[in-house]
Amino acid sequence: MRPSRRALLATFLFLALSGLPGQSPAQTKPADREYKLVVEVDLVGVLATVTTPEGAWVPGLSREDFEVFEDGRPQEVKVFGRESDLPLQFCLLFDSSSSIARELQTQQEAAIEFLDSIIRPVDRVSVLRVSDDVEELVRSTSRMDRIRSAVRSIRPGGGTSLYDAIYLAAEILRDARGRKVIVAITDGTDTTSDLAIKDCLKQAQIAEAAVYGLVVQPIKSESGRNLAGEHAVHYLAEKTGGRFFRVLSSESIRASFHKIGDELRTQYYLGYYPQPAAPNSSTFRRIQVRVKNTALVVRAREGYYPKLH
Repeated sequence: MRPSRRALLATFLFLALSGLPGQSPAQTKPADREYKLVVEVDLVGVLATVTTPEGAWVPGLSREDFEVFEDGRPQEVKVFGRESDLPLQFCLLFDSSSSIARELQTQQEAAIEFLDSIIRPVDRVSVLRVSDDVEELVRSTSRMDRIRSAVRSIRPGGGTSLYDAIYLAAEILRDARGRKVIVAITDGTDTTSDLAIKDCLKQAQIAEAAVYGLVVQPIKSESGRNLAGEHAVHYLAEKTGGRFFRVLSSESIRASFHKIGDELRTQYYLGYYPQPAAPNSSTFRRIQVRVKNTALVVRAREGYYPKLH
C-alpha cells in the first residue's frame, strides 16, 4: 500500500522538527548521508540557462563568461560544468483531476516520449499522481518500464493538491546529487492542498529544485477562465529558475517537453562557497547570475536558505 499525502507530510514535518533529514529504507545508509554532508554542506550550486533575446539557447560558454553575486557581493565560481554532464534527478507530477480528464492520455504519452528521449542510466525519475491526495507511484528509478507503467496507470478524478505535491517532490530531491527538476503537468488551480504556495516554494528552494509548469487549458477562450492558477505556477517557476508553459493542444505539450529537454541539455552549473551563515540563521540569501556579454539573457533561481550547522 502506497503512503498517502497526509502520512508523508506528517513524516516529513516530524523529521524537519527533529532536525533530521527524511530517509526511507530504500535510500542511502546513514554513513553515506554523513559523508555527503561533510563534502557538500557549504557549496551553493546554481543552474543557469543562457539565451539570446530571441530565446535561442547559448551553448559553449566558459567559467570566465559568468559572474555570480550573493546579496550583492561577488562570489568566486569554484565549480563549473555543463549540466548535460551531471545526473538528472527528476520528479514528474501528474495532475489527474477531473478538469483535465479529456487530455490526460495525450499528456501521458507525451511525457513518456520526453522521458524516453532524455533519461540515461545515471538519471533518476520519480512519478507522483496529484489529485485530492498525492500518491507516489515510483521513486528514483532509471528503469523506463517502471516509469511507463506508473505514468499509464494514472486515472482521472478528484481535486488538485498541487502545492502538497511540489512540497513532497522537493523532499524527495533534497538530498539527491545532480540537477534537480520538478515538472508539473496541471490545470494550475490548487483546490485541496493542506499547504500554501509559500510552503512549497520554500521547500523547492531548500532542495535547489527548478520547477517547470505545463499548464493545461481545457477552456481555450480567455473569457471566464480563472487565471490565478496559471499565475501561481508562473510564480513558482520564476522563483526557482524553471519555466512556465501554456498547453493548448497535443502538439503544444510535445513542443513544451521538447523545449524543456533542449534547456536541460544546455544549462550551466555554477558552484561557489559563500560566507558561513550565523549560528541558527535561516535568512534567505539572494543570488544573481550574470554573463559578461550583456546582450544575453540569464535565468537562474532567486536564492537559497543556508543550511544550519
